[in-house]
Amino acid sequence: MSVQRKQIILNEIAFWKKNKLLPEHYCDFLTALYAQGEGVEDERKEKYSQALLAKENKNKTFLYVILGFVTVLLIASLILDATAAFIPIIATGIAICLFLYIAIKLAKTKSIMTPLLFVFSALLLLGISFKVWDVYFIEYPLVLIGFMIGNCLIWLFSGLLLKLVYFSISGMVGTALILFYLFKFYF
Repeated sequence: MSVQRKQIILNEIAFWKKNKLLPEHYCDFLTALYAQGEGVEDERKEKYSQALLAKENKNKTFLYVILGFVTVLLIASLILDATAAFIPIIATGIAICLFLYIAIKLAKTKSIMTPLLFVFSALLLLGISFKVWDVYFIEYPLVLIGFMIGNCLIWLFSGLLLKLVYFSISGMVGTALILFYLFKFYF
């Protein structure tokens, strides 16, 4: 049998196996029969690499869940009243710096975690802004508006700088809504 015909048959058997047209053990037998032992090692390597990829994806998912949990925990600590309000503010500030440092390091690898860390950092910064206003400037509502405009401008400029469309849109829409609120109620 020619090499070309053998390859066509092997491709067809691989198609059957992939689409479950025949039981897997039949396909393995036919592949071993027609390949005469040549493709068996390649198949083992492919299964091994798929297993490694699945394990890596599981680890990444676990890391995403942990980062999300830490973010929610820090936001909850900012919301709850505590006797020492500066502790959650400092802990959240450290987390923001850490998230941004990791995101900048991961930006070179084009990791999906990079935008996730930027979003978590933005949420935590917004939470710190509300907590600082609530603890130190609650009598001055314009300070809260200033904090919110500052957050929106940070989102806008970081979106433009990092080419993150969702930050640019959030910054523009947030700033527009705050300015609309100001003109409606104060002018």
